Parts: sequence; C-alpha cells; structure tokens
Amino acid sequence: MKSDKSFKEMAITGIVSDTRNMQPVVILKEKGGERELYIWIGPVEAMALQRAMNKEVFQRPLTHELLRTILDKTGVILEHIEIDDLKDHTYYATIYLKDAHDKLITVDARPSDSLVLATWTGVPIFVSDRVIEGMTQGEQTDSAKQKIIFTQQDVETTDEELTKILERINPDDLGNA
Repeated sequence: MKSDKSFKEMAITGIVSDTRNMQPVVILKEKGGERELYIWIGPVEAMALQRAMNKEVFQRPLTHELLRTILDKTGVILEHIEIDDLKDHTYYATIYLKDAHDKLITVDARPSDSLVLATWTGVPIFVSDRVIEGMTQGEQTDSAKQKIIFTQQDVETTDEELTKILERINPDDLGNA
C-alpha cells in the first residue's frame, strides 16, 4: 500500500456527463476527506469503467478484461495506480505492478485505462496532492469552480450525490450561454 503523504487515496463515486459536450467525466473523491477530482474520459473508456464498476462480463473479453486476464495468467500483480501529473489540461497516470520475483514495474498509462484496471482488480487509486489541488507546474485548475454542469449517466451516482455536486457550483462561474 502507498505510504507517501504527497498522495491521497481516492475512490470513484460515479460517472456523469458534461452537458456542454456530453463527454463522460469520472468523479473521484478523497477517502476520508472532501476533495474531489473530475477527469474527462472518452465514451469507450466510460463504458469499460461502467462495466468494471458493475462487474459485467461479456462472452469474449474486451481490452481491459484481456489485460486483467494476462496479469492473472502471468502472475503479475497490480499493486496500485497513481494519477500523478497534470500538464496542459491532460492527466497522467502510472500503473504499479509486481512480477513473480517481487520486482516492482511501473508503466505509464492513461488515467482512464488505469481506473478501469484498478476497478476490475480492486486495487487502490492514489492521486498526487498537486494534481488534486490543480497546481502541477504552475497550472491552476480548481475543480470545484470549473464551468461545468453535470447530468446523471449511471446508477452509481445517486440523485443525492448529484445534488451535492451541483450545490458546490457557483452560478456566477457558469457565465452566459
């Protein structure tokens, strides 16, 4: 388990849609805290993440399921994932693996793929404090004030959770349509 204090464990609380462009957004919430992080992902990745959250398995494995099976069959263990950087509005992630000889292997990955694998395998998701605060390399993005309106996309995000998200958005920050 990760012990570095500059990373916080987070959990996926739901997938919603940005109504401006209908792009899926994953909502991560700090375990034992109140901070949230919104990560825009593609529709294919959103479908894969939703399937992983619901533990839906098709007759033939899709890419993330195939990767999970390869890890299982080769004895490689997914330890945890980290969302560890934000550059030019793009998040970066690292997958931490251990081989059969306990050698640690790190793999650069997209956060969406990392989140799907973490969800399938049940491993912890860690996010850098710098990323949560939106201050990586001088970039400042306060996710609680981003100009976005969400709509419910899945059963994992309850009406109560969606109401809480919407209550935190200041109408003055939304601008004119």
